[in-house]
Amino acid sequence: MPRKSNGIAQRLVFYLIGVFFLFACPGFAFDSQKGQYDTTGSVADSISVSTNVVVEGQLNHRTLCAALLSYDISEAEILALSNSFKPVFDFRCSRPKDRYHICVDDNNRIQKFVYKTSPLDEYEAIKRDDGGYRVYKREIVLNRQVAAKVFTIDTSLCKAVAESGETHEIANQIVEIFAWDIDFYLYPRKGDRIAVVFERYYRDGKYVKNGKILAARYAGSQKTYSAVNFNDGQYDEYYDQDGNPLKKMFLRIPVKFGKMTSSYSIRRFHPVYKRYKPHTGIDYGASIGTPIFATANGKVTFSGRKGGYGKLIILKHPNGYQTYYGHCSKLLKKKGDLVEQGQVVARVGMTGVTTGPHVHYEVRVNGKPINPNTVKKSRAKPLRPELMAEFRKVVHQRMLLVNNLLDEKTSLAMSPRENENSLYSLVWKEKNVGKE
Repeated sequence: MPRKSNGIAQRLVFYLIGVFFLFACPGFAFDSQKGQYDTTGSVADSISVSTNVVVEGQLNHRTLCAALLSYDISEAEILALSNSFKPVFDFRCSRPKDRYHICVDDNNRIQKFVYKTSPLDEYEAIKRDDGGYRVYKREIVLNRQVAAKVFTIDTSLCKAVAESGETHEIANQIVEIFAWDIDFYLYPRKGDRIAVVFERYYRDGKYVKNGKILAARYAGSQKTYSAVNFNDGQYDEYYDQDGNPLKKMFLRIPVKFGKMTSSYSIRRFHPVYKRYKPHTGIDYGASIGTPIFATANGKVTFSGRKGGYGKLIILKHPNGYQTYYGHCSKLLKKKGDLVEQGQVVARVGMTGVTTGPHVHYEVRVNGKPINPNTVKKSRAKPLRPELMAEFRKVVHQRMLLVNNLLDEKTSLAMSPRENENSLYSLVWKEKNVGKE
């Protein structure tokens, strides 16, 4: 009898161990109603899995091959996995912070493999009967939150945004939105304030990224500028409160946060030639390699070296306009290329006759140089009349929040489960408390 009891006990132990390992791999679940395994969080194709080991880790400064070999996975198995991944991800692009999740059977054969390169990029491989893998990029669902903040400039926009705890992406968006009206190196003054309403995206309660700015107002000491994001049925664009697009024919400057080191002048003392001569453009100082943007849509008519300009690119625009970008370290477009406003065409350098890294920006009309600051900033077409009713509703909601931020000098943020209208309702109640 004791031997029989021991046999029953041993079989029970093995049974429990088998059950434990069967459910040890996250992502593998058995659907009793449909009689198949769920491998992606939803019911998937029926597969037979004998999985008993789960491994998670970070790549660090190893290749994926080295990482998998450390778990005694065969080179043939690794090669099959790598080949299956090629259509969706190249492991030569792996980075040290990439993470992996492996489920292997008792023969060290990979049954399921998950590779994460960022919160938004995850790839999954499931073993097939033929020894290969079915590989696909996981669909990541993010939760949208609408947030609102106000930034007060002390020394610069970038510093104001950073001190508030926000990323440089918000500062870059603000610069891009107001690029046609504000030179963010020259215009801002201490005490100027910028209120923004923008999107935040979360995954499982953790912050992933910022989305687009929905509305913004720059309250400067000289002038106030407003912007509202609105879709005209085709594109998301930024408009002022009257429905006029902020986008104009020319951007004010060809580099972000460029420092004006020399202005347009008909008589300037040249630091190299040591004599007075015309300076037919504006110089913007920036570090070598800084992107140079086309200030308007156009066509490249010259790309190469040209005397004191060094490496130069010239763009032709409508109505007889031309723009010059000189002293570049690298030219990214060739003659005949079509470029769009804001597209990177070159990088800052110090080629030609120059004393330091900068871009010489020049505007000509019918071949004659003019002061870039006097270029007429013609606007694009305003919104169609049939869209104005909806646009005014959006403006009213978002500007209510923006104005409240500027009045109260506070910042508001929503939880991921709230929606945009809830935030506007909250602001309305705050502004009308005690008035009822």
